[in-house]
Amino acid sequence: MGVQKDDKQLFYKEYGSGETLCLLHGFLENLEMWNGMLESLSQKYRVILIDLPGHGKSPLLAQDNGMKAMAHAVNDIFETLNVETVKLVGHSMGGYVALAFAEAFPQKTKGLLLLNSTPEADTAERKKMRNHAIDMAGRNYEALVSMSVANLFSAKRSSEFEQEIRQTKTEALQVTPEAYITCQRAMRERPDYSNLWKTADFKKQMILGSDDGLIDAEKMKHKFSEAEVKIDVLTGGHMLHIENFREVAGLIANF
Repeated sequence: MGVQKDDKQLFYKEYGSGETLCLLHGFLENLEMWNGMLESLSQKYRVILIDLPGHGKSPLLAQDNGMKAMAHAVNDIFETLNVETVKLVGHSMGGYVALAFAEAFPQKTKGLLLLNSTPEADTAERKKMRNHAIDMAGRNYEALVSMSVANLFSAKRSSEFEQEIRQTKTEALQVTPEAYITCQRAMRERPDYSNLWKTADFKKQMILGSDDGLIDAEKMKHKFSEAEVKIDVLTGGHMLHIENFREVAGLIANF
């Protein structure tokens, strides 16, 4: 199903009934990433899956594709579906969109779970890496995406997930270079939501990877130790929904 946004059709799926739980995929992913846990989650929740702009079956938005604009696009879907309050789960970039949503629509936000995601803005070093990736995308896109996806998995266990890595690469390459560059820029420019994450009164949880090369789990535990944030550190890298599926699915089901 879809909903109009700036003359663009955003794609979503809806399952089950009960309390609303919205799952937001990460960069170079799509709503299919949640399929493995849908059966169990839809027995407890009304589950909404969304293809974020430039991913899956959703085109880029006509004008702004920043995290705030994506959050408003997500809200347009909630308005269409008469969602009054929602718990959000966001993987990586999906977490950034969820944070932007929580800032814009606090009265609708019942809880927020960040999976391999952070409320912090990009560091100067991370911004340089994004700029390099943007430059590479215009020259050798397939090699860039292939390398990027491989690095998301824990190097210690990558041999266990060769098939999953191949599948993830195939799906990632469905994202166009234009969407890749647009979303990299949007993530580079996103604001810092650390204060929101510390002070918001909705339910807050983080699931982080012990070997995630993008997010330092121990740093997150220390930084948010005094905030009311439940933090689980699981074995794996940046793709915990694949590397540690059972535990992640269980934690989301009990969120």
